[in-house]
Order: sequence, then C-alpha cells, then structure tokens
Amino acid sequence: MFRVFRWPAFTSVWLGQILSQVGTQLLFIMAYWELQLRSPYLLSAAGLVLTLPNLLSAVGGSLVDRWDARFVMLWTDLVRAAVSLFGALAYAWWPHAFVPVTLVILAAHGLGGSLFTPAESVILPRLVPDEDLVAANGLSMTTSRLAISVGAAVGGASIAAIGVPWIAAIDGLTFLASAAAVANVIRLWRREGRRWRDRAAAPRPKASLASQMMEGWRAVARIRWFVAVLPVLMLLNFSFAGVDVLLSVWTHRVLHGGAAQFGALNATLSFGQLLGSLFASLAAKMNARTGLLTFGGLTSASILAFSFSRSVPFSLATSVVEGVFIAIINAIGFALMQRAIPEKVRGRAFGLIYSFAGVAVPLANGLAGVSLRVVPIAAWMWLCSAACAALTIGWWRAVPRHGAAGQPASGAAPNA
Repeated sequence: MFRVFRWPAFTSVWLGQILSQVGTQLLFIMAYWELQLRSPYLLSAAGLVLTLPNLLSAVGGSLVDRWDARFVMLWTDLVRAAVSLFGALAYAWWPHAFVPVTLVILAAHGLGGSLFTPAESVILPRLVPDEDLVAANGLSMTTSRLAISVGAAVGGASIAAIGVPWIAAIDGLTFLASAAAVANVIRLWRREGRRWRDRAAAPRPKASLASQMMEGWRAVARIRWFVAVLPVLMLLNFSFAGVDVLLSVWTHRVLHGGAAQFGALNATLSFGQLLGSLFASLAAKMNARTGLLTFGGLTSASILAFSFSRSVPFSLATSVVEGVFIAIINAIGFALMQRAIPEKVRGRAFGLIYSFAGVAVPLANGLAGVSLRVVPIAAWMWLCSAACAALTIGWWRAVPRHGAAGQPASGAAPNA
C-alpha cells in the first residue's frame, strides 16, 4: 500500500486532504455543539445548509469535465479557506452573530464539497498508475475516516481549550494547506511537461454548461452497468447511514452496553478499515471478478453476522472484520469505476453518484428514528447487507473476465 507514496503528486494531495478533513471535523463538532446550546432546532438548519448543496454534485461533475479538475479543487479550497477565516474574525468581533455566521460557513463547506469531491475522484487515476490505483483509493478512504475520527475526538475539548474563533481559523488554515498541495500538483505537472488531458490540444467546448450536462448525462445513461449500479449505491448509502444513526440505540438496547462500548464499536470499525487498506493493494493483484465476488461476499456476510450478534466482544470482533472488508471492496470498486467510466464523462458520472448519496444520507437520518416503531434495528443491517451484495454483482458485471481487480478493459464500460 505504501508504495503509492512513490508518486509525489498523490502524496501531496493526500497530505492536504488529511489536514483539511481534521480541520473541518473540528469546525463541525464546534458548530453542532454550540448550535444545540442555543436551540436544538438549529441543528436541522445546520444539517440542511450542509447537505443540500450535495445535490449540486451533478453540476459540479459537469464543471469538472468542462474545466481542469485541478483548478476546480484549488479554487474551492481557497474559497472555503477565505470563508472560514472571515468567520473566525466574525466570531471574535461579533459573537452575537454566531448563528448566521456558522450557517454561512457550513453552506460554503457543503457547496465546496459538491465541487471538490467529483474533481478528486477524477484526478486520482491521473496521479498514480493503474497497478497502484486500488491501493491509492484504499489509503485515501481509510485515512479520510481516521482524520475525521481524530478531528471528532479532539473537537469537543478544543472548544474550551482554544475557543470558537481559533477553531474556525484552524479550519481555514487547513484549507489553505490543501490548496497549496493542489498547487504543488499543478507545479509538478508543468515541471514534467505533462498535459492534463490527452486531448488538451482540442478547443474548449463551446456548448453551454446546461447542454454539456445533458449531453454528459445522456452519455452516462448509455453505460448500462452504471445505470444499474447507481440506485444500488444510493440504497447502500441510505442503509449505512441508518445503521450509523441507530448504532447507539443498538448498543444500549440489544448489546446492553454503555457509552464506552458504543465508542469502541466506532473505533474498531475504523481500525478494521485501516487494516483493510494495508491489504487493498494485495487484493488488487487478484483476478478482478474473483476479487469482487470474494470481498463483496465477505463484506455482506460480516454485516449480516453483526446483525445477529448479542454480545459486545463478538460485536467488536465482527466490527473489525467488517471494516477490513469494507475498505478492500471500496478500494476495488472505486478503482473499477474510475477506469471503466470514459474520462470525458467521468466528472459527471461521479457527480451523479455524490448527488444520489446527498439525497440518501439526510433521508436515512430522518427516517431511522421513526423506523424504530415499525421495524427492528437489525432490518437496517439486513438491508445494508443485501445492498452490498447487489452492488458487488453490479460491479462484477462491469469488469472483464481477465485482469487484475480494479483494472477493467477499455471496452468494458459501454458494453457491460
């Protein structure tokens, strides 16, 4: 896995993302805590301004396909840095304006993410060679979760230790660091005399953004396996979000544990994902179809096993195993899509994925608590297991019969 650090451009982006994710989580913990102190109803407003911009990821994907993805990442980082730094000053000078300032910062983060995330998905295959793509995805996903965990762990204590304005300032500085990392990628590209696109000599499309979006979506619609997989991805995000919301209730009512056990379950899942990232590059050497079916089946089975656990020790062990398999199958699956989707519509395709996820997660958050009166908590886990199995089959149909995992043939996308 660590051989991906041979590629300076990937290492630069990876470091920038770790810093910005820690800073963002510090801000989120502070924002949600301070808002609920003022009124619990403000949490709904915060959730809306943060998640609704995710619906624009489809538009962001079109911008990524239209422009240079590196500059989309650079400018979204700079804008979020500026908003957070301005917010730090506003917190210090006008503390009575905490609520509107916080909502503006959260909205800027949500909107920036709707542009940055599709661009990051597009740029990653250009930072590492094919044989390292699965390892790069595994490392990025795992360290992202760990960075968020670290930010959450120290976020509460930092409110009293350094105060609200400094937390916003740190968030802004981490985005400046991320922007510097992206700028370094641009510098490395120019130093090596590389073109961003193989077709860079072609003139920029004259079509409007709206017509380009429609054209790209029509092209994506012709990728039959992608059309089949997209609603399954939405269902999987929906079910995972529901399980995440209800995990504290599951720990208390079913496992008869307390806050320490609840925290341990979250920690073991992250630890398992870290272990999984170490093995993702080894899994990439397997035959693509064999790797997908093996680790997709194991992921689905581990989720199902967790749903039948009634003891904390067994649940902790199952959580570690589940994290390992989730990290591996995510790395293989995303590498597959990054290669199987034609580059000219890759941004719009990933934009649609994140838009669908942006709908699924808030919907699950709203329905999870209500569902306790209708279905058992384990039903969310069963749905998650079934969705994982269905997604594995969808990915399996998109890869060639020969080749390493995550490395589909060029003709696989249109005809799978």
